[in-house]
Amino acid sequence: MTGTDPIPSPRHAWITVGYVVIAIGFCFVPGIGIEWFAASRSQVLIGGIATAIALGVVHLFRNRWPTVVVVAGLAVMIIEAFATGTTSVGAILIECDALYSLVIARSTEQTRRLLPMIAAACLSIAVAGLLLANILAAALLQVTILLLAVGVTLWWGITVRAPMTRAEEERERAALIAEAAAAKQREALVAERLQISRELHDTISGHLSAITIQAAGALAATAPRTAEELTERLVRIRALSLDAMGDMRTLIDVLRTDTSSPVALPQNWSSVDSLIAGARESGTSITLTGDDPAMITLDPLVSVTAYNALREALVNAEKHAPGRDVNIDIRREAEALAMTITNGQHPPAHVGAVSSGYGLIGLAERVRLCGGDLDIDRSDDTWALRVRLPLTAGREHFVASLTHRTTDCLRTSRPIRSSATSARSRFSSS
Repeated sequence: MTGTDPIPSPRHAWITVGYVVIAIGFCFVPGIGIEWFAASRSQVLIGGIATAIALGVVHLFRNRWPTVVVVAGLAVMIIEAFATGTTSVGAILIECDALYSLVIARSTEQTRRLLPMIAAACLSIAVAGLLLANILAAALLQVTILLLAVGVTLWWGITVRAPMTRAEEERERAALIAEAAAAKQREALVAERLQISRELHDTISGHLSAITIQAAGALAATAPRTAEELTERLVRIRALSLDAMGDMRTLIDVLRTDTSSPVALPQNWSSVDSLIAGARESGTSITLTGDDPAMITLDPLVSVTAYNALREALVNAEKHAPGRDVNIDIRREAEALAMTITNGQHPPAHVGAVSSGYGLIGLAERVRLCGGDLDIDRSDDTWALRVRLPLTAGREHFVASLTHRTTDCLRTSRPIRSSATSARSRFSSS
């Protein structure tokens, strides 16, 4: 039976019945009990049986209302003492069990400090009274016996309650640890979802950029394209469009679900040769120097970031400086990848496209989260993008950095849009 059960359980009911039977049995033993004044034997017997039954009825609810049961039991015992001149042993037994239930059920920081002192005081007075039994009045000696019963009951309840309290504290601590672990898991899941969304966003942007390059190459041709060439170019554009739509569906699924799931990202460092070839087919003159990209191995997250950096540079060159040569220098330096992409610029009056700067904003954030550096250098006629990335910046570093970024924005109530706006102002002329 718990504290919310309206009806006592059969087990607790049978325990109460046992107490009542024992209490009634004691009533038939002459001379057992605390006698306050003389009364007839029949009066003591009937009063003791009635008291045992009344206390038994109250005792049924000791776990639901322990304080009420103790107070009501005490009132029944007082009525018995005034009516029969005796406090029966059975009544003391039932009331002590109710007091024990109260100590077990009501455990607070205050009671854990107060009850040991009360128990110690009752036992001390009881021992002193027993030692001075020869000189104490009969009434005081009888009170001493009651204090002994109360002190022993309180001490026993405290002894039993102590490990229960420790167990409850351990359960609370375990619940807090589990809650903290769940919060940490949710935080990691949010960070992972942000990372996957970012990667899918970059993948979709890559498809759209490739479509733009293919279309620009078809429109920029000086000689008319043949039907076969136009058909081939349209087939490529259609394939890229379908890939972009598929990745967009994947991105929507990632944002809708609450669980973590692996997502395949085809656009990474292994696709650099295809990216450069596509840019060349669109009419961009590209000079590749340094190390062979195929000979450089990168961690998955760094691989995606390096690919996106090169793609963003080629897209900017195609948009803002069509027809100008692009130089790509890729080198492996110790434990880092160094990449420099430069291209000529048209005079401001001849620039055909205006950049929002969001591509460079996302690239700068991704490079920072991977532990790398991004630098953009402009001169009158040259635009250069320099990227340096570690070769082995793993997933843990990325997720930890992204989690820190998200937590920092939430803690400082700094809108992410404001950060993007300030970053856009730095790159708006690119």
